[in-house]
Amino acid sequence: MFALLFKAFAILLALGLAYVSIKRAVLGSQPKRTEAPSPPSPKPTETIEADDLVRCPSCGTYRPAGQSCSTPGCPARPT
Repeated sequence: MFALLFKAFAILLALGLAYVSIKRAVLGSQPKRTEAPSPPSPKPTETIEADDLVRCPSCGTYRPAGQSCSTPGCPARPT
């Protein structure tokens, strides 16, 4: 019984070693793959400088300088 287990173990070990050696022979001849380059990072969005904003005296919201208030319900909003 012990002899049968020993033979089975020897056969499995030989098959494993043959697999590893064949795999190394096949993959060793191919150049290693490089990873795909990562996609470019998104560009930052355009921001309005804080110096370009003015506060509406009626409702308190900030708006671009030179434009009228566009907040609905603001008394300073043009009709």
